[in-house]
Amino acid sequence: MPRILALSDSAEDVRHFCTAADTSLFRIRPLPAEEHTYDRFQEIYRRLKASCDLSSIDLVVAEYVESLPLLYFMRRDGYRCPALMIPHTNPYPIDLLLYFLLVAEHPHPGDRVICGSEHAKRAYEHITGIRADGICTFGIKNIYRKADQSECRTALGLSHDHTILLYTGRFMNDKGLEPLLSGYERLRREHPEVLLAMSATHIDPPYFNRLAPRMRDVVLFHRLEKERTALLYGAADLFVSGATSIFETYGKSPLEALACGVPSVVPRWDGFPYYIDDTNGGLVDVEYLTHAAGNPYEFARMREEDFVTVCRRVLGQPPSDIRAPEWATYEKTMKTLPGVVEEMAALGRTTAPPPGPHPIDIDRYPDVVRAILHHYDLRESEDLLAKASRLGLVGRGSAGEEELLRDLHHEIFGVMDAVDHRV
Repeated sequence: MPRILALSDSAEDVRHFCTAADTSLFRIRPLPAEEHTYDRFQEIYRRLKASCDLSSIDLVVAEYVESLPLLYFMRRDGYRCPALMIPHTNPYPIDLLLYFLLVAEHPHPGDRVICGSEHAKRAYEHITGIRADGICTFGIKNIYRKADQSECRTALGLSHDHTILLYTGRFMNDKGLEPLLSGYERLRREHPEVLLAMSATHIDPPYFNRLAPRMRDVVLFHRLEKERTALLYGAADLFVSGATSIFETYGKSPLEALACGVPSVVPRWDGFPYYIDDTNGGLVDVEYLTHAAGNPYEFARMREEDFVTVCRRVLGQPPSDIRAPEWATYEKTMKTLPGVVEEMAALGRTTAPPPGPHPIDIDRYPDVVRAILHHYDLRESEDLLAKASRLGLVGRGSAGEEELLRDLHHEIFGVMDAVDHRV
């Protein structure tokens, strides 16, 4: 029986897809940006090394980007088995890119990144050279399903007289909430019966306070339980988002809405075009920007006038049988991943000696990555974490040069935008 090390805090999920293996769980969670330092990762690695016999591990399941420096330390020390990476994000901005380059420079031929769409898969392979698979992580659970709209509205105390638009997710400055509110204001001027409801899982107080004056005609929920979130989807006429987020590879909220029979209007961005089209909602045009907007890492914005046009069209269509695609369900994911785990664990540990610090193979990467490595004089594999920490690139003490960030941003999301593939 293969031995698997899961760097994760998703014990239940890991148990479901590591069914034919002896699995050890080392709990790791997303860390605040300021804790992303060389010394902090070294400290976590020392605890990991003391917790189990790393020489016996056949496969590492590496959830979250925080696990990637630990994987690098393992390989630096000679523990070189394949890794199934589940980052829940893209290789951007610069600090996250460097974590993936660490793995790319200390590879196992069986390494794989799991991301949620063909669009994200192409971007990962183009930028990092690491194999990627478009498998939903971890899928939509069956608590999200169609329900009686009137009953849902009554249960939540929502109006029965309005056309309800719904946004769910984080209330943070990467979620495109300013163009969403601007588009909503435009739409409401034409159609005063429209009402926006928002359900926020996390709120950035300064950002919320800045937008609060624009939320007079918004119903705001905070940290609803999953059962009541499902009721909220059931109460809605249309799911909406303005998110041009740099982090998500496909977006769970629109899929949850589809599972509840609610059409989705979202930007033509990231992995959204993988499963949204005119049959189950609509895609809104996006403008690529020369300078950052909202925060130092965002170089795109949903076009508000097109948002109004698409919402008007979708709301004017007769009801149709909308549902989430099968690939997006939790059950499908948990049927797919055990085979991936079994295949990767069978590859075994490599017997080649650890490479140690070595010159980065810069020619294997696209121009935008080479430009970053040249600009910050990152020449040795060790520089990708140690020197990057000293420069403030890891931990986001420095966002990085705007032109380099913009070019990397446009390269990654331009590759996604060029993918003509839908499921």
